[in-house]
Amino acid sequence: MSNVSHVNAEVEDLSVAILRYPGGALAQITSSVVHHGEEQQLVFQGANARVSASWHISASNAKPNGFPVPNVQLADELQAMYDSLPEVTYEGHTGQVDNVLTAIETGAPILIDGESGRRTLELIVAIYKSASRGQNVNFPIGPDDPFYTREGMQENAIRFYEKNTSIENFHDNTITIGSDYKG
Repeated sequence: MSNVSHVNAEVEDLSVAILRYPGGALAQITSSVVHHGEEQQLVFQGANARVSASWHISASNAKPNGFPVPNVQLADELQAMYDSLPEVTYEGHTGQVDNVLTAIETGAPILIDGESGRRTLELIVAIYKSASRGQNVNFPIGPDDPFYTREGMQENAIRFYEKNTSIENFHDNTITIGSDYKG
């Protein structure tokens, strides 16, 4: 975690986390407000293919020398599965609200429940703790951990710069938010 381009920000503008799962699998999470273009992307790399949102697919097998050779059949199968998914009626917050209201009306399970939200927050806390302490973090993060509460996070998280100006110092009063989504 670092602040590489925003000298008027106390917080990070770039973070990279490496996660190791009990079975040995690795995951990487990168969060950046440094790059240009404000792209947002989720990428899932597997042993035989890569898929991402926004949708992109690449599938391959390893040659005996380790270099990849395209696996057109697997790519076609994954594309067919994607094409068979129903169209999403609503995106973003509108979609989340629709999912909750539909669950209330029909009794169907919601896509993201409170436990999923809690695990997401715990992961974010672990990234801050690891960066601030320079150590690996194991789950769960318990109530006795200094990073467990908001106050503990504020007290223990690293700061990069002391904020010395505010939004009033912007010349054109324009702030981008990375999306033109209108809901």
